[in-house]
Amino acid sequence: MDRTPDEIASTIQHTEVGPTADRDRIIELCDECVEYGFDGAMVLPCWVSLARERLDGTDVTVCSAAGFPMGGDNRIAKAAAVRDAVAAGAEEVDVMPNIGYLKSGMDEKLREEMELVVEASGDAVCKAMLELGALDEAESERITELAIEAGFDYIKTSSGWGEGGKATVERVEFLAERAPEHVGVKASGGIRTLDDANELLDAGAELLGSSSGVAIVEGGRGDGEY
Repeated sequence: MDRTPDEIASTIQHTEVGPTADRDRIIELCDECVEYGFDGAMVLPCWVSLARERLDGTDVTVCSAAGFPMGGDNRIAKAAAVRDAVAAGAEEVDVMPNIGYLKSGMDEKLREEMELVVEASGDAVCKAMLELGALDEAESERITELAIEAGFDYIKTSSGWGEGGKATVERVEFLAERAPEHVGVKASGGIRTLDDANELLDAGAELLGSSSGVAIVEGGRGDGEY
């Protein structure tokens, strides 16, 4: 299905989570979101209040992340980070689960963490970054099931950083086939062109996380890392 640039833009959570991003870049990101009609602005927790102020009165959603990008914070710290982001104005929080727990067979420990961060998100939308590129098929099945059971609003192909890998049609289809009606699918990682976006949306993604949002809707190729 071919979509207009405006239709594609309405699915993109325009992302700037690089460690060197400064205040001016966050303001620019927010302004790009308004100009191009992106779904949301994804920023690091320290910039949530600035994004909330800049985007006040617009339809752009303020998004942030917790436990990002490694997932190794303890569950209390992750829950606190989620609450802090929501208090600062984040309407959506993407959370990185502890993949090491999963690979250690510590599923109950991971379940406890997931349930705690979902509870901490309150009325905000909470998404699980599943890092499918770092998992085998059995692990992918387990973490997807755990995330759905924990109550996440979205399951996401990866953080876009680290070992999570590129968003692919196969990974999106994997999640879309397992997501119940009330759980959405977000694709992140290496989405740089209009063709990339269309293919992932056709596969079942409802949201796209990308730092190449402007290039995508202008029909070019982004050079962003995530």
